[in-house]
Amino acid sequence: DCRRNSHFQVSDKQLSLTNEITNSGNIDLQRQVLYITIISVDMKYSGCEVQSFTITSPIGDIVILSCRRGLHSVKQCEEDDSVFMPNMSCCVQVTQNMPNLQACPPARECFKWLEKYFMNREAEIQIPPLCRSIQKNGSFCRRAWQILPSMAPLGTTITYKDLATLCGNEKACRAAGHAMSTNPISFLIPCHRVITTRNGIGNYSQGKKNKIKRWLLDFEQTTSGGVV
Repeated sequence: DCRRNSHFQVSDKQLSLTNEITNSGNIDLQRQVLYITIISVDMKYSGCEVQSFTITSPIGDIVILSCRRGLHSVKQCEEDDSVFMPNMSCCVQVTQNMPNLQACPPARECFKWLEKYFMNREAEIQIPPLCRSIQKNGSFCRRAWQILPSMAPLGTTITYKDLATLCGNEKACRAAGHAMSTNPISFLIPCHRVITTRNGIGNYSQGKKNKIKRWLLDFEQTTSGGVV
């Protein structure tokens, strides 16, 4: 599904040497082999065959980037909100690369999720898997991305401080902000639901799409009965 990086192919000679070291009883050498093997396994998925799918929505076009293993990115297309004109009569439809959508399960599930979201039925469908290549193992960002969907469901908000606390460090508000600003999966990982402790909405896309953030929060509040 993802192209294997040729630099990390294991030859028969290397495999034979690895087996000899493993059977030698030398713990230090075994640890080195294990480390190299782990790096190789991680790297062989680094060159994914990513496909792009463009979808219309009430807030403009959304682009999904995905390989068959998981999502890479979900973003609203506009550079900023200067021409933002939401239109709830606009259906969620695939306008680019429709034939390949069915062959890419994560993108297909993302499309279904977006359909449900704009029909106010987000909770009915699970978030598709994210590709391993965009996940930062052991990082604060990864913890924040994993925690946020369940801690800030439709119609609710959470502060940067609360998110930092849930990630294990209540003083890491800046790190929480960074995690949200670098979130590659908009909407599904709902960084727009993270607000300031003074109930300001905070910035969205580095302040370039604050109107969109406000609209999303108002839309969710209205449809779910939540309080923002």
